[in-house]
Amino acid sequence: MKITRSTEVVSVSLPAPLLRKLDQESKEEGRSRSNFIKNLLVQYLENKRWEHIYRRGTETAQKFNLTSEDDLDRILHNA
Repeated sequence: MKITRSTEVVSVSLPAPLLRKLDQESKEEGRSRSNFIKNLLVQYLENKRWEHIYRRGTETAQKFNLTSEDDLDRILHNA
């Protein structure tokens, strides 16, 4: 029977002080290095997604001259 991995191995080089900090933080949270870094990456990507959503919302608000939630409410309910 062939066993397939659901993850891939990635090698990362870190300066010694940063590695010590990684070990300290991951130990304090009771997580492995791998799990700690994975969660940081997931958080980073989620933040980038929300930044994109916020930027698109700001652009849309400017396009339609929306300055308040009342403006948005008027557009949505008078369309």
